[in-house]
Amino acid sequence: MRRARAARGMTSGIRRKAGFLAVAGLLEYVLQLGVPVILVRHLTKQDFGDYRLMWLVAQTGLILFPLFLPQSLFYFLPRAVPGTRPKLVGNTFACLFALGGLSILLLGLMPILPSSIGGLQRHSPFVQMFVGTWILASILDVLPTADGKAEWGACATIGFAIVRAAALAGAAVASGDIGWLLVVMCALAILKVGLAVFYALFAAQERGLGFDGQLVRSQLKYSLPFAMADGFFALRAQVDQWVVAANFSSSAFALISIASVVKLLGNLTRTPLGNALLPNFSSLVGEGNLDDARKLVTKAYLLLGCVLPPLYGLLIATADDLVELIYTREYLGAVPLMQIYSLGEIVTVFGAGHLLWALGFGRQAATIGAISLLLSIALSVLCLQLFGLAGALAGSIGSVILWEWWSLTKTAKALGTNVAKLIPLDQTWKVAFVVAVGVLVAHAVSAELSTSVFLRLVAKSSVYMTTVLLGFVLTKVHHSVISLLRGATEEAPRAEESSCAGVCWK
Repeated sequence: MRRARAARGMTSGIRRKAGFLAVAGLLEYVLQLGVPVILVRHLTKQDFGDYRLMWLVAQTGLILFPLFLPQSLFYFLPRAVPGTRPKLVGNTFACLFALGGLSILLLGLMPILPSSIGGLQRHSPFVQMFVGTWILASILDVLPTADGKAEWGACATIGFAIVRAAALAGAAVASGDIGWLLVVMCALAILKVGLAVFYALFAAQERGLGFDGQLVRSQLKYSLPFAMADGFFALRAQVDQWVVAANFSSSAFALISIASVVKLLGNLTRTPLGNALLPNFSSLVGEGNLDDARKLVTKAYLLLGCVLPPLYGLLIATADDLVELIYTREYLGAVPLMQIYSLGEIVTVFGAGHLLWALGFGRQAATIGAISLLLSIALSVLCLQLFGLAGALAGSIGSVILWEWWSLTKTAKALGTNVAKLIPLDQTWKVAFVVAVGVLVAHAVSAELSTSVFLRLVAKSSVYMTTVLLGFVLTKVHHSVISLLRGATEEAPRAEESSCAGVCWK
């Protein structure tokens, strides 16, 4: 009985933390979506393309240089003995500082990169300063949640997102100059580092920063295989953008960068849910309690399967109106690219790559990741020659699908089950059918509408959502959604009564 109550408390705690992180991520997504609305109206298409290219360089820097050390805190902090948490955090800060400095030195080689990227050299040294500082600041994205304070992390995310959006929008409106925008970006990176240091010194479970060379070696020994595996995966997700950047102008790159915003939608659910689940999943796997670990994963997949496909279906149905309304008609070339990204996200909704972190499959993941990265490059280049920008996306997405399938089968096997039992297949097919019907009905009903872009967007969205909700009722998928919501409300008071110390976060 006590074990069952503790398990219910754990599930409720995960839902609560995931809820906080999801709300923070949603607000951050909305603000990130709002900033380009202003930028495209105050910057030239080339300057906007340069702005997006700078973020591509920064995101690639986050893939290559942190060596998975921030994410490794999900493994080490929940298992840390008293007194070692400050050392683990301090080690991570020190390593990121050194790695960020290394990235600044290597970015001096920017002129030898493809012409569109090499053109960013005219914005030196601000590009190098921003990337190096942003790498150090990346610890804030993980530290509070891994330390058991997801609510603190959510508040930091919300506060920083508001400041970031206001600062970038203000700089664009006031100056209309990409140079001033970069100055503001450097200041924001420094602010994010300051927030991370503040948390470590004044808000962490064990406050302070330390350093331990032996722990550094343990952290690196754990993180390096995953750095390679996760790096291969993340680079593969960026292959299409790098292929386009190497073969087209910054103006063309602006189109694919706008379409890639679709990926953030999945992160709004996957990332907070994964971050909230990982510490508990890691603890259960470490204790050998695979049965409860399977149940946690299955519930998470049920949530993802009911939420993400309908959202991506809505994007597919309304992509043309969204792009015109948000980015102006000048960027309508991004519409088919956005729809291709959405289809890819639907197919990979049950990704399991993040679960490999807690299962210790670093070396296997690195090997498969390297193979799929090479495959992604080959497919993107080939499809680019045949089908243009859309082909570059399709080639990259194909390799991502293969990677996620391997991760899912590997995770299922490690948990003593199979894919068919780990994911809710019966609900998945129903949701996919309902979403497809909703997209078709929305296009059929709104095809003859001759009105403003805003009213078209409202009409398509209303028709699509009505069709999907009706489909959920007819296929009885709504029972699964209601059970998820009911479980969250009923288990909250039980969690307070259960003595789940050592299992749940405090």
